[in-house]
Amino acid sequence: MKRSMLLVGLTLLSLAQAQKTVSLVHSGAITGPTSDVGGPYAAAIEDYCKYANEQKLIPGYTLNCIVRDDQYQNPNAQRFLEEALDRAKPAVYLGYATGAMLALKSLIQEVKLVAIPASAHIGLIDPPDNTYVFLPTSSYSEQVVALLEHIAREKKGAKVALVVHPSAFGRAPIEDARKAAAQLGLSIVDVQENGGSLDNTALLRNLEQKGAEYIVHQNVAGPVANILKDAKRLGLDKKIKQLGAIYTGGNDLIRLAGDAAEGYLWASSYYTLEEDTPGMRLHRELAAKNNRGVLGQSHNYTAGLLAAAIAVEAMKRAAQRFGRIDNATFYDALVGMNGPNAFNPGFVVKTANSPEIDFTKSEQTGGEGLRVLEVKGGKFVPITQPFTSTLFRKVHYGK
Repeated sequence: MKRSMLLVGLTLLSLAQAQKTVSLVHSGAITGPTSDVGGPYAAAIEDYCKYANEQKLIPGYTLNCIVRDDQYQNPNAQRFLEEALDRAKPAVYLGYATGAMLALKSLIQEVKLVAIPASAHIGLIDPPDNTYVFLPTSSYSEQVVALLEHIAREKKGAKVALVVHPSAFGRAPIEDARKAAAQLGLSIVDVQENGGSLDNTALLRNLEQKGAEYIVHQNVAGPVANILKDAKRLGLDKKIKQLGAIYTGGNDLIRLAGDAAEGYLWASSYYTLEEDTPGMRLHRELAAKNNRGVLGQSHNYTAGLLAAAIAVEAMKRAAQRFGRIDNATFYDALVGMNGPNAFNPGFVVKTANSPEIDFTKSEQTGGEGLRVLEVKGGKFVPITQPFTSTLFRKVHYGK
């Protein structure tokens, strides 16, 4: 009997020693400003972590998923990351807000911790201190430039207004947008900041007086929905066309704006919830399994799944290739995710010349493809094939 109990004890000890733990940390706006993005994004990270452990996606490892609500406050994000570095030694940081990420770039560089943020501010992967930051999909700047290209094809010499969130996130694409507009022969007649005004009459009348024919939004869905509803109420919906970058659109916008969203154009790298890809099937499965409701209907849930999936895949490859997962092996696994070793989880569109997700030391944007989609009959439908913007690379990088 004693011998049997000893053998059981030794077996359990051996299993415990064999099963290691690896951590990822995420802090984002689960509540507070931009929580209509941060809520579903964080929920998706939690759900993918559970899925990764259930499916044993990282053989020999249990994934410790640390998700914190920083309420869109930069000091909170910094404190949570510093605490995680002290206590959990994470292999990767799934960051969130543009302002927080810009503030944390030097710390991320110092500790050599890979960061995969929700923010797609191009400055995060521009020097200095940019070695360890990787964007899952195209930047805000590329999305806005792509929308300006679409406008230029639709109407030469058009007058365009930019309406942006009052933050580093909102202002991210303005400089590149101005350069692109000049190249395209478009006029930027005004740039306005809007954090979610309930009555946008003055804003819209002012833009009407300035002759704006298009409004390009860099914001989250709530403020954009309010502007669309007010434009319809004022009879300006037929006079001024409205478009927006990634976090402005999706099912969230349709739910909030209703029929006022009809005709809205959206730049997005993600497949829609209705499309039949491995990633979107998993999206629907995990959202239903975890009773996510409205959160699980959002493309921001897709975005959180993608960030977590990239992290888990890099952990898996690090363990298989190097026999351990730490900051250095995670980085090496991530920058080796290209060519025949690219990652294709089925969350974002592919162009004819590139896989879904690929990274190198010098190419720090994973998903190169994006589409322009339009609300038709209460749903976003693609009106272009997947593409990348060569003009963005010209105005931003001089290439």
